[in-house]
Amino acid sequence: MSCAFVGLVRSLALMVPVSAEDEANVVPTCRDPKDNPFLALVLASSADALISSDADLLVLHPWRGVPIITPGDYLLSNA
Repeated sequence: MSCAFVGLVRSLALMVPVSAEDEANVVPTCRDPKDNPFLALVLASSADALISSDADLLVLHPWRGVPIITPGDYLLSNA
């Protein structure tokens, strides 16, 4: 991965803390409990979408009104 790409991501990234309360509010939960923190992040960040290739997350699309889409679908929808 190029240093320029990493620098770009760092300059645009926003760190969002996820609390235990956020994780407790993940309803419905994911069939893989290890993916629940990503759903909690959706809540904590008020995300417009969750981009993932994980089948356990994709099957929840849309989750609480938030689209869960693959990276390819995201790129196609924002081209």
